[in-house]
Amino acid sequence: MRVEPILKDKEDFLDVLLIADQEEGMVRQYLEKGELFALYDDEVLRAACVVVLLNNRKCELKNIVTLEEDRNKGYGSYLVNYICEYYSGTCDLIYVGAGNTKEALNFYHKLGFENSHIKANFFINYYQQPLFENGERLRDIIYLKKRLESEVNVKRVVDLALKAGELLLQYGGEIFRVEETITRVCNRFFVDKVDTFVISHGIFISARNGENDVYTRVKHVPLSGANLEIVAKVNELSREISAGKVDIDEAFKRLDQIENTLPVRARYRVLAGGLGSGFFGYLLSNGALVESIIAFFIGCILYVWVLFAKKHNVPKIILNIMGGIIITTLALAATNIPLFASQPKMDPIIIGGIMPLIPGVAFINSIRDIADGDFLSGTVRMIDALLVFVYIAIGVGVVLGIFDGMIGGLLL
Repeated sequence: MRVEPILKDKEDFLDVLLIADQEEGMVRQYLEKGELFALYDDEVLRAACVVVLLNNRKCELKNIVTLEEDRNKGYGSYLVNYICEYYSGTCDLIYVGAGNTKEALNFYHKLGFENSHIKANFFINYYQQPLFENGERLRDIIYLKKRLESEVNVKRVVDLALKAGELLLQYGGEIFRVEETITRVCNRFFVDKVDTFVISHGIFISARNGENDVYTRVKHVPLSGANLEIVAKVNELSREISAGKVDIDEAFKRLDQIENTLPVRARYRVLAGGLGSGFFGYLLSNGALVESIIAFFIGCILYVWVLFAKKHNVPKIILNIMGGIIITTLALAATNIPLFASQPKMDPIIIGGIMPLIPGVAFINSIRDIADGDFLSGTVRMIDALLVFVYIAIGVGVVLGIFDGMIGGLLL
């Protein structure tokens, strides 16, 4: 769903507004001085409304109509909630007038409105033709009101933006992408006074409402592995939020679903690790099939260790050192045990085998952050990636050193 303010050619919607208010002269009067909003779903007009600003931070919902074939589908409720959010930064109170019918009053009561006052004989004094609803002539107009709690809205919007930014940062999103998403979400829900400071492992957000009260959130985000599927889903959701297709409640639910996305089955991840190692082994050995097959199986075995280590929260330094040890040990065994007609080359097997451990996304993001001027975050991410390289090198070097010092001379 998308709600769009109509700034030009408002009279094109006159026929739609007359469905809810048959007094054309009165509709033209408040349409001229009011603000018109149209709700679209699948690019088709579903509902419309007119809001008039009053004095002392108040406004009135003058006309709201849902097309007959689209009623009882939630469009009217969505539009009223949107209007309340839209004016929460500039108004403290919103009024709406309704006929004295149970259906209309229940609709607004469910949306948080409460009875305010009554204007007797309103529909008799101001309307040339009698109005009927459910077979009963309308006489009095009942005004309802709702307090617009802009402070609460600001907090919920900031919490939503923070959660989206946290998922992006945790699973490999760049700093600029996190800041852009937070700003886009806040602006969509009319929180335009927002300052954001994002580093590689933390988010700081400060927002201000109409009364200049400041709401600040700080979130520590530990460095983690990349998951581009989650990053893509959050990006898609942020674009839908910006386009007005998702309200704040649905956005929270969608983020919870994204956060709880089930990982790809272990067998497929092991296979992907093996294929990555195998193809790199094939490239680095100039198309030698034996080296690529050995690298494939080493990559599969390595990724079994990676999954085991992550499941049991093994520290990153141990995970990568042991990974280097496993790769090198298996490569030495494959190249020194006479299983093949010609001895395979060890270098492409080891290099191909370590590829599942290489933090490529983190390293590239660190370069992009530095290029964008986020030197602190870029430096931290780059140091973290370089340390992974060092850990792997330690594991590989230890095994090669032991082999050359104790066994290598005998076999050679």
